Amino acid sequence: MFRTGVGLKCQPCSQPATVPLSARVRAKRFPLVLGLAGLAAVVAAAVVFTLTSSGKSGPVRQPLPPLGAWSELPDLASVRGTAAAVVLRDGKVLVAGGGVGSIALGGAEVFDQGSGKWSGVASLTLPRRGHRGVVLSDGRVLIAGGIAEGELLASAEVYEPASGRWVATAPMSMPRLGHSLTLLADGRVLSAGGTVPGGDGVAGSAQTILPSASAEIYDPVAGRWTPAASMGSPRFEQTATALPDGRVLMTGGLGPAGDRIGPLSTTELYDPPVNAFVRSTDLKEARTNHSAAVLSDGSVLVVGGAGGMNGDISVSSTEVFDPRQGTWTSAGALAESRAGHSAIALADGRVLVTGGESVARGARRSLASAEVFDAGARAWRSAGQMACSRSEHDAVRLGDGTILVVAGDATFPGAAPIARSCVSRYEP
Repeated sequence: MFRTGVGLKCQPCSQPATVPLSARVRAKRFPLVLGLAGLAAVVAAAVVFTLTSSGKSGPVRQPLPPLGAWSELPDLASVRGTAAAVVLRDGKVLVAGGGVGSIALGGAEVFDQGSGKWSGVASLTLPRRGHRGVVLSDGRVLIAGGIAEGELLASAEVYEPASGRWVATAPMSMPRLGHSLTLLADGRVLSAGGTVPGGDGVAGSAQTILPSASAEIYDPVAGRWTPAASMGSPRFEQTATALPDGRVLMTGGLGPAGDRIGPLSTTELYDPPVNAFVRSTDLKEARTNHSAAVLSDGSVLVVGGAGGMNGDISVSSTEVFDPRQGTWTSAGALAESRAGHSAIALADGRVLVTGGESVARGARRSLASAEVFDAGARAWRSAGQMACSRSEHDAVRLGDGTILVVAGDATFPGAAPIARSCVSRYEP
C-alpha cells in the first residue's frame, strides 16, 4: 500500500491512469465545440431580441378593458363624509348625516332616479357621523349610534317617508360607534359590537377604541330596544351579514388578540329564534374594516380590510363562506389592497367593490378604483375609476341595476382628511 494524496492505495492503483487516445482527441476538440455552442447562443439571443423588439414574436396579451362605466352626478348639498345611504320603497335614495372632521352634520337629502336630482328633506333630530342605517319592513328608516362633537351616541331616530320627517325613538342601551345594524327576518333589528365609552382602549381616529361584545334588538312596533345575547368576542368595525336562512354572520373586526387589540379572524353566527351567538370557522386571514356581500347561491364574500398585528396594513385577500358547510375558501386577490371600501351585489350575481384606502404602516391613501368579482369564475376584474377617490362611503343598488356611491372621506399621506360630497353612478 502506498500513501497518496487521496489516502492509501495498492501499487497498481497508485500509478497515473492512462488516458485513451479517443478521449485525448475529444479533449482537444472540446474548446472548439464550446466556442461553437457559445456563438450559437449569442445568435439565438440576438434573434429573439430582434423579434421581440419588432413585435413579430407573436401576440402580446393586453390587459382586459374595465367592466362597466362610471358617470358623475350632482354633488350633495348638505351631506358629506361618513353618511348613511338607503333605498326607500319607492326607489328613491335617502342619504343622511355625515361630518367634516369632528363636526357632525344633520342634513338629509333624497335622490330621484327619474329626474337624476337631489332634493333636501327634514334634517336629523341630532347631527351625527359614523352612524348606521337600515330600512325597516314597513318602509321607515332606522338610524342609530355614531358620534357628534367627540361624544359617542346611543340615540336613534326613524325617518317616515310619508311625512318626510325624522322622529326620535328609544335610544340603545349604550353609545356605539363602528357597530353593525342588521334587519332580521322577523322585522326586528340587531345592533351589535362597536366601541363604547370608557376604559383605556387604543387611541385612534380621535376616539378611544374599546370594542364591545354586547348586542341588543330593536322592535319597530314597540319602538324600544331589548338586550340580546352577547357575542363570543368584542368587535369593532366587523361585518354583520343576514343569511338566507335568517341567521346573521359576524366576521372579523378589531378586538382582543392576546395582550393587545388587533384584527380578528374569528367569526360567529347569531341565531334569532334561540337568541344565541355560536362560534363558527375562523377566517383564513384576520381583518377589520372590511366588507361583505351575499352571493346568489347564499354564500358570503368577504373582501379586503385592514390586517397585520395592529390593523395598520390593508390586505388584498378575499374569501367565501359556505353556510351549509361552515367553511371558508379563498376567492383570489384584489388588484389593490383596500380597507374602508364598499361591496355590493349586482343584479346578475357579481359583486362590485369600490374605493376604500390603501394603508401601509399608518400612511393612508384613498382610492378611486373599483373591481368586480365573478363568483362563477372566482376571478376579479377592473371596473374602472370613479372621478372621486373616497373611503368610509356608502353604496346602494338602484331599481335599474345601477350602483350609486355617495359621500365618504378622502385621506392622503401628510394631509388632513377631506369630507366628500361627490356622487358616482356605475352602470354594469
